Amino acid sequence: MLYEYYCPGCGKREERYTLISERHSQVCECGTSLKKVIPDVAMHIFKPYWDDMMDGKPVYIETEKQKKQELEKRGLQPRE
Repeated sequence: MLYEYYCPGCGKREERYTLISERHSQVCECGTSLKKVIPDVAMHIFKPYWDDMMDGKPVYIETEKQKKQELEKRGLQPRE
C-alpha cells in the first residue's frame, strides 16, 4: 500500500509503497524512524442523511452545522 511518511530528523516528507505489516517500521536515509502521516482525506466526511430520531419527525440533515442547529432547536445532545 502507499503510505505518506515524515522524518522528524531531517524534515523530509515522502510516499512509499510498503507492506501493511511493515508500515510502522520505516527508516529515513538519515537513520531516523519515520512517522506515518494521516492524510486529510482520511478524516471524517459528512454524508447527508435522514434522521428520524429527532422528536419522531424525519429531518434531512445536509451538514454538520445543520445537525447542530436542529439538535439545539429541540434541546437535544449529540450522540458521541
